[in-house]
Amino acid sequence: MTQFWRIRTVMKRLNRTLRSRLSIALFGLAAAAVLALSDPLRAALPTLDDIAFRVYRDGTPLGHHKIAFRRDDRDLHVNIDIRLEVKLVFLTVFRYHHQNHEIWRDGRLVAIETKTDDDGESYWLRGRATEEGLAVEGSSGRFVAPADVMPSSYWNPKTVEKTRLLDTQHGRLIQVEIAPAGLERVGLAGRAVEARRYSMTGDLTLDLWYTAQGEWAKTSFEARGAEVTYARQGQGPALAEFEGPTRER
Repeated sequence: MTQFWRIRTVMKRLNRTLRSRLSIALFGLAAAAVLALSDPLRAALPTLDDIAFRVYRDGTPLGHHKIAFRRDDRDLHVNIDIRLEVKLVFLTVFRYHHQNHEIWRDGRLVAIETKTDDDGESYWLRGRATEEGLAVEGSSGRFVAPADVMPSSYWNPKTVEKTRLLDTQHGRLIQVEIAPAGLERVGLAGRAVEARRYSMTGDLTLDLWYTAQGEWAKTSFEARGAEVTYARQGQGPALAEFEGPTRER
């Protein structure tokens, strides 16, 4: 009988320990869910895998547009690299290179640095969050943008909710109207998916496609009389750290 009571006592202790650990585990899962819901970007985006587009001009390869994501505690770092070239036989007749480093915190843009070489024309932009809003300086001068301003980098599906965007090349606020234009089947990293098309007009004219999960699937616009199309590729390689723009006055 003594042995039976000892076994019973041990079992009770094990049950209490298991219940305690189960409670801790469930609490941890609940806390993780709350944290995920409290981060608007995490809620909007199912994954933060790198994005790679192949860019075409009237069906001819033009270059790439790559986006790399990196988490650093509360901050989300976004590195963007766009390289485009138009060649005539062996001669490069047009070259475009844009680099952008964004830092997001709690669903808002808190820092941005860009530099652009638009066929020999140089532009730069720098922005930092302040109590008044996002303080911006760059090639187009200085101003304070709204705290919830969205940059014209398009990877964030909340872009389609905005009527003003921060032009990441020229460093200015632009006015746009964005309207849904129906569902379409588009190619996404080797598979066909359904995506909603949005038409942007105003200071910028282009079409954007996002899946129901918020993935940026495609882009199309006209430039210099030609149709430029973004075709989504598989997961791209991480980009090197962006050192920031060379400031030009």
